[in-house]
Amino acid sequence: MVRRLLAAIAVGVSAAFAPTVQPQRRVAVVPQMANNPGALKRIKQSERNRVANAAWRSRVRTWTRKTKEAVDAGDVDAAKECARVATSTIDRATRRGIYHKNWAARNKSRLSKKVIGLILESKGGAPKAEPVEA
Repeated sequence: MVRRLLAAIAVGVSAAFAPTVQPQRRVAVVPQMANNPGALKRIKQSERNRVANAAWRSRVRTWTRKTKEAVDAGDVDAAKECARVATSTIDRATRRGIYHKNWAARNKSRLSKKVIGLILESKGGAPKAEPVEA
């Protein structure tokens, strides 16, 4: 009986002092590697830029998603507006060096193809070219 009581107390105490599992987060911690003021400054700049770049990437993903949702819903006007904002946001992020220019061009092209496809579909198909007589 005493053994069971001691075992229960030991389990309860160890559970109380067990480390809790926390989700990993990137925190601006100055590592020991920075031995001069320039290195410390670069660490601070990198962290500031990482946060700003994350905001721009989030904005681009949001407008891209909204455009795709509008296309899937068949809403031509909303798709046009969302594509316009998404294209502008991608261009601005690219000017800031967050995305490569080819990545930006490829993604803008994909979005515009989806929107143009929706517009043509809403008008009853692709326009047919008239035969040219020579």
